[in-house]
Amino acid sequence: MVRETLEIERPTEVQIAEIHAAAARPVNYTDDSPRLSAEGRRKVNCTLRLSKTSLDWWKSLGDGYTSAMSRMLEEAQNYPELLKRII
Repeated sequence: MVRETLEIERPTEVQIAEIHAAAARPVNYTDDSPRLSAEGRRKVNCTLRLSKTSLDWWKSLGDGYTSAMSRMLEEAQNYPELLKRII
């Protein structure tokens, strides 16, 4: 096991004041930073049966592999010919 102690500097009074001032300002939503809707970000649990080979490959991607799998499945919806070939 490797232990390491990090030296963390405390924010200055000026930095703390800037943080409080920023937190007090209203959020301006734009096309580049739209408001996130709870509906668009909602995920549901499901059971999916995979081969061991497939699951091992996905897990080899590391943390977040289930999110990557979800994004891949969403992207696959844009390729109906590929889906027809697989199904």
